[in-house]
Amino acid sequence: MKKLPLILICLAVLSGLTAGSNTGLPLLYSDSYMMRANGSEANYWNPALLTETGDVWLPALNSGIFIANNAFDLDFYNYIMKKGFISEADKQNLLNMIDGSVRLSVSGQSSVIGFTLGNVALSSSVHYHAKAALSEQYLKLLLYGNEEEHYEFSEKHNHLASLSFADITVGMGDIRLPLPESVPPIKLGWSASALIGIEDIHTANYSGTFSSTIDGLSLHQNLTLRTGGGGIGFKGMLGLASEPVKNLQVGITMDNIFGEIRWGLVRENLHYRFDADSVYVADLQEDFYTSENWTDKADAFSTKLPLEFRFGALYKTKQINLSADYVIATDESILTSNVGRLSIGAELVPIPVLPIHLGWSPGSKTLPWRISYGLGIRLKPLEFGLGIQSFESVLPSYKTKGLALGTYFRFWM
Repeated sequence: MKKLPLILICLAVLSGLTAGSNTGLPLLYSDSYMMRANGSEANYWNPALLTETGDVWLPALNSGIFIANNAFDLDFYNYIMKKGFISEADKQNLLNMIDGSVRLSVSGQSSVIGFTLGNVALSSSVHYHAKAALSEQYLKLLLYGNEEEHYEFSEKHNHLASLSFADITVGMGDIRLPLPESVPPIKLGWSASALIGIEDIHTANYSGTFSSTIDGLSLHQNLTLRTGGGGIGFKGMLGLASEPVKNLQVGITMDNIFGEIRWGLVRENLHYRFDADSVYVADLQEDFYTSENWTDKADAFSTKLPLEFRFGALYKTKQINLSADYVIATDESILTSNVGRLSIGAELVPIPVLPIHLGWSPGSKTLPWRISYGLGIRLKPLEFGLGIQSFESVLPSYKTKGLALGTYFRFWM
């Protein structure tokens, strides 16, 4: 019983401290970055872009963090609190916003070190990802009471997952494919990552029911969380890049090749069970329920990283460049989505030393739409900047359903 609340508290704390599967600069383009990446970052986005231009990363200065949900914002909360009550229309609006379940996403990445030598790069980062969902049915019960006789709760709309790991990645790029002269040059690149698993928590099993009949109220909840700590793994990436016409670059990557983290140091199942049968209001002053929790050792298990494909294009001019990325995975996971996602980025350079970063993504059914703003300073050999991202709001405000922050800093050699 004590371990389950402790895990949930730790997740909440981590959500505030770390929170994108990217370092800072990609976040400022809303992840439209595959054809923009160079230097150490190309290891994670498209290693074909690794060239003779070298850079150096420093610890923690290239970081991205976001937390977002699909339903709630402070504006609605303040509206209800100011009124002092929630009307029938408010209840329906709230349920309409949820669309099946309340979903929370937290993600982050921070650089440890990185550098390039020629067309070879070595980099290391720490990653953290968390997702949680709570069924709309629970909110219906809270808002309307037991209008229906029977409610079923499933793992599809009620789950929790958290994953953190570090990587040590080596990549090589700018490998020219032997093609006829009539075909535009195509560059190939690859990267390989040794993964060091820190922790994994996910819902292994969940089921629940609530019923209201002449025999009274009945509630049953069964939850099993599987936890792992201290793991090792691997993933690979292949990338292609080409410039079919002047100023236009296009590319494709395949990520998470053989992607997997095997957990070995700590493996546990945390079980929680709650039962209440034939309960009447008069019983509420008594011990009307039974609950139990226990822990047992879990069999060895692995966290699979589904294959992910990204398609990107970048058009450059002297004072503006535009990019578009489309990403989709073969399966849903804490890191990936099998629902395709588009993102668009722009960089404005009114002054050569002062780049302005912009990004927008229409989102998907699993992630709200978002818009990003950033400002940098380019003073060779230094480049640094910061930015912010807002979910379902043009500017950060009480209507925002999520926020992200990104910073970047690197030396060019």
